[in-house]
Amino acid sequence: MSQYFWIAIPAELFFQYCGQTMEKHGAHAYIETINRQSGTRKCFKYSQENESAFLKSIASADYHGFFLSTYPFSDQETITSSGIFYDSPVAEYTLAGSGGYETDRTREIIHLRQIMKQADKSAKAFFAALQRNLKKIPELRDTLRNGNKTHFYLPTAKRIIPQNAHSQLIEIPWEEHCLSKDLMYQQE
Repeated sequence: MSQYFWIAIPAELFFQYCGQTMEKHGAHAYIETINRQSGTRKCFKYSQENESAFLKSIASADYHGFFLSTYPFSDQETITSSGIFYDSPVAEYTLAGSGGYETDRTREIIHLRQIMKQADKSAKAFFAALQRNLKKIPELRDTLRNGNKTHFYLPTAKRIIPQNAHSQLIEIPWEEHCLSKDLMYQQE
């Protein structure tokens, strides 16, 4: 069975906590953007040198999602083909993520999922360690209400909205759509 994890924290803090675990497990982070006019996909690999640009791309209108992967890409290999993280054998090593957008009014929940039900043991170990590490964040709570799933969050005065569904049918920004439809999580 695939594993899922939901957490509502600032993206900067999320990747800070991920960074420690990624280094230990040999994982890397990638952000995927899709140009709305041309449909062109691009992937950006996280590094300490491009950390601020990496985090800024989460607020971009072209932001689609991110991936955490233990797949041993070579240093010369660039991620150019569309959907590579969903193709075998890369998918067995990869976690897909969505969400993380934050404004002065809202914080979007981050959703992580193991792509393959039968993931590689390095990906399973990384995902388990990542969840343990994230659950150790001071003041983290697990009583965010929305259905019967456990969602974690850092308390905030902002409204917590679902992760972006990337729906092509929604023509207004995702934040505005969630606020207008009253699609919010309740903090307890």
